[in-house]
Amino acid sequence: MHTDLRHALDTAYERMSRPEPSPAAFASSYAVCLGMIMGGRTCGGMSKDEAAVERARLSMLATLYEILLGVRSDLGR
Repeated sequence: MHTDLRHALDTAYERMSRPEPSPAAFASSYAVCLGMIMGGRTCGGMSKDEAAVERARLSMLATLYEILLGVRSDLGR
């Protein structure tokens, strides 16, 4: 994977992993990551296998975020 692309993805992932990002901030970072993955793959900045790993990582972060939102809403009852 191209080093600039790796750095940009890592920065966006870090924003998504910060404590309690708002849903809007999380969605924005998610969209940026997905766009970078799709664009990186299309432009040859990452291989097919690297793109699959990055999509899996992005899905995992989204799932964890949804779980945390559900736990917080349950605690607020």
